[in-house]
Formats: sequence, C-alpha cells, structure tokens
Amino acid sequence: MAVDTSLPILGLPGSLVLEMATDAGLRAVTEAFADRGYRADGTLVPRGEAGALVTDEDEVAARVLRIAVEGLVRGADGGDVAVAAESVCVHSDTPGAVALAARVRAALLGAGVELRAFA
Repeated sequence: MAVDTSLPILGLPGSLVLEMATDAGLRAVTEAFADRGYRADGTLVPRGEAGALVTDEDEVAARVLRIAVEGLVRGADGGDVAVAAESVCVHSDTPGAVALAARVRAALLGAGVELRAFA
C-alpha cells in the first residue's frame, strides 16, 4: 500500500498514533482540542462524563489562547495540564462549532498569535 508521506497525521500530544507516524517517517502534528475537557494526564475527558464538552464561546477562546501562549489548559480537576500543540480542533458535532471556531480565531489574532498552515 502506498502512503502519501506529504500528508500530516494529527493527534493528541503523546499519543500512540503520533509515535507510530513519527516512526514511519510521517509528519506528526500535535493537536489541541478547543471544545473538549482534559484530564490531569493530558488525555481527554470521555464523552458522557461531566466536563467532557466545553461550549461557551468565551471559555473556549480563552482556553485556546492560553494553550497557544502558555502551553497550558485548565483540566477538569481544576489543575493545569501541559498541552504542546501545533493545531487546534473544534469538533463539527459540538453545538455552535462554527461560532466557536470564529471566536477562537478572533481571540488568537487579537492577541497577535500567528496563524499558519502546518502542512
């Protein structure tokens, strides 16, 4: 099977998929999740559990801005979680996803964070 090695593989920092992509010589891109809660270990709070989904536009924008500037996000337990990410995902099935993405973009640009393609 042929693999287009120019296509990046996105995933949660520290994930097996990114390790495997790197080992295979593919571009691994770390991804933060704007609309999902984080556990203290950097994994996502499972859907269906309290704190799994974040939908408030201001909260989501502030979380992503903090990830971009400080490399930290407030975890579901209230502590800070380190998140080193090159990309930010807003899930299309999150209520208000388009507005969330627009608010995140505006917050990042407003703070002087450079937005660019990772590919």
